[in-house]
Amino acid sequence: MKTVPTSILLCTMSCFTGFAAFAYPSTYNVIYDRISLTVNPALSAAITSGSVTTYFNTTAPALAQIGFDLDQAMNVTSIVYHGSALPAEDYSHAGNVLLISFPAAIAVKGTRDSVTINYHGTPVTPTTSIPSGYNRAQHSSGNYIIYTLSESFTGHDWWPCKDSLVDKIDSGVDMIVTTPTGYMVGGNGVLIQTTSGSIQISTWKTRVPIATYLVNFSVANYQDYAFTINTGLTSRTALPVHNFLFPEGNTTTNQNALNVISSLIPAYVNLLNTDYPYLKEKYGTAECTNFGGALEVQTMTFVASGAYTASILAHELSHQWFGDKLTTNDWHMIWLNEGFAEYFQYVIYPQQLQSASTALAARQSLKTSVTNTSTTVVSSIANVDNIFIPSSSLNQPYEKGAMTLSMLRAWLGDTHFYTALYNYVNAPGLAYNFTSVDSLKYYMQQQVQGLGFDLNNFFQEWVNNKGRVTYAVNYDYVKNGIYLNLVQSPTVSGQGHFDMPVPIEIKGTGGLDTTVVLIDQGGTLYNSATGAAFGSVAHFNLSGTPTSMTFDPNSVVLATASSMTQISTLPLMDIQLKAMPGAGVNLLSWNVTTNLPLQSFVIEKSADGTQFSSIGQQEAIASANGQYLGSFTDPDPGRGADFYRILALEQGGGQTYSAISEVNGTAAGPGALTVLPNPATGSFSLSIPATFSDHLPLNLVIYDASGQVVKMGQIPCGTPVIPCDEWAPGIYMVLLINDRNQRAYQKMIKK
Repeated sequence: MKTVPTSILLCTMSCFTGFAAFAYPSTYNVIYDRISLTVNPALSAAITSGSVTTYFNTTAPALAQIGFDLDQAMNVTSIVYHGSALPAEDYSHAGNVLLISFPAAIAVKGTRDSVTINYHGTPVTPTTSIPSGYNRAQHSSGNYIIYTLSESFTGHDWWPCKDSLVDKIDSGVDMIVTTPTGYMVGGNGVLIQTTSGSIQISTWKTRVPIATYLVNFSVANYQDYAFTINTGLTSRTALPVHNFLFPEGNTTTNQNALNVISSLIPAYVNLLNTDYPYLKEKYGTAECTNFGGALEVQTMTFVASGAYTASILAHELSHQWFGDKLTTNDWHMIWLNEGFAEYFQYVIYPQQLQSASTALAARQSLKTSVTNTSTTVVSSIANVDNIFIPSSSLNQPYEKGAMTLSMLRAWLGDTHFYTALYNYVNAPGLAYNFTSVDSLKYYMQQQVQGLGFDLNNFFQEWVNNKGRVTYAVNYDYVKNGIYLNLVQSPTVSGQGHFDMPVPIEIKGTGGLDTTVVLIDQGGTLYNSATGAAFGSVAHFNLSGTPTSMTFDPNSVVLATASSMTQISTLPLMDIQLKAMPGAGVNLLSWNVTTNLPLQSFVIEKSADGTQFSSIGQQEAIASANGQYLGSFTDPDPGRGADFYRILALEQGGGQTYSAISEVNGTAAGPGALTVLPNPATGSFSLSIPATFSDHLPLNLVIYDASGQVVKMGQIPCGTPVIPCDEWAPGIYMVLLINDRNQRAYQKMIKK
């Protein structure tokens, strides 16, 4: 939704906060809904006849009752189960809950069944400032529209449903709307329209999983401004785009705005390397009265009369991936929908389709819109106003959510950022399902794992903590180099240290013009490209001598420079660590250049690159040239990969980590993971050591050389065969993880 102005499924039910805790038996999974409605906008807002048949699977044995959310204003006339109307005493409708008792409990978990609810009534009129619920309005003299906006939790205002963020309707919905002739109906999926005399029946069919709040319809005397877009990654498809406009809204101005969709969809598809999620159905828009925004109805965005701008359409289109295909599982975390859409509106759309100066101005506008006191998480979800138009001094899920994504992109770099998005939006079990912050974090973390970065604090701080930061920048220009020291100050006291990337543009002699990105984790500075730790002072070798620098030149992080001071006596710390396999051991050596007195080195080891423990400590002794040299032998290498890092402890109490160095122990030795044949052409098999496969399940992940996941899922033990005939020639990394989080790696070459 946009207001104007302004796999591995890691979702956990413990953090769910949607419509409410269910006040009825909810141990069922909705498979399909058939919704039949009769309305006449010219006469009233009433649903004169309504019928909903819900097909479901039981998720617990002995289900004796089933419940639905349905507003008290709607009148239930009958409940039909297995072809027979239930007695009135077998159901109750109170407190916006419809509770149905079955004649006999459904005994077996996993049973598929259905129930039909017949009803009628005039839905309640929304009272919130944000557009929501069921609406009837006059859009021109004598012409009325009925439309629904069920976000966040108002679907039950007009139809009996499971109004939640825990259960998508797996096989989609049929929406059958009966009206007088002369009307067109907007909705989800593909339209079939029939006319009988003065009666028109419009049936919208979607066969893709859909969240309850994304099920919507509109009825008006529309005109269809339609066109097709040739899109699709594997095969070109003529995607129909239907734009339902009021006669008075079917103007050249609105049509020109809508034409941007022809460029936006291919741009988004290419950028995400992912097809439009509803390629077999359609995309489109439906005009509604001037409610002040738009709603990302799945496959057909509902747009207010005054909101037909390229910028808003760019926002809403991106929701088809982020909001519809992947839907937040918690209204507190609406930024998982809206932060992405805001980012596409203010960053991706200008970057892809507008000039560089326009794109920079849009990024600057987005950055400055984030206040010094707001959080990304929404603190109160008592009503839809709190979620979508909270005080900017408290919560900014749109703006700060977008800047959180901007900072992730600055941290990871474009290649890894878009690889993470590809894996996130296509993950088995997550795609077309509900998502969570943990899910997004997982796929972002995958891309920085090898550099030793941990994004846990980043997500905790930028999602939940208040404000943004400033930096006192201390620097020293030297010949063909620069030293940088950053001192962070949050804009709200008591919020702790914000981990983040810090981009700095440097210009100088010999045509020097570059931007370096430092990673500030807990006050320790790292090289974003290599993971190398600098300590409190970073040093970069450059092609010329610096003469000027600019903090965050492209407005991509939530930080500003409070001061920039040249200091010629900055402390230095440069740690070079090398680890390599030996004969039954792993050999480590390091070289440290610093002007700080050191006390000792702690050697740390990890099996997964994130959880480290100490395996030794050595006294730090400076060599004649002032460098510190050291070596260590690990007598107990693992069967999989081993990760090492060095912690340098200063005599004054400071400390600095090295970058992580990895030893891949699976290429040789007993118990190694074996790929046969290698190189492979059409397929290959995996020989998995019994000591590893004793701990099921086994999770397989295969990456190409760019880090993109080409295959992921559970596999059996033994010698499973993996097809690879459709893969591009090149080098791939095969990774196995068992239930003890032990990992086995092997490189595979595809001919």
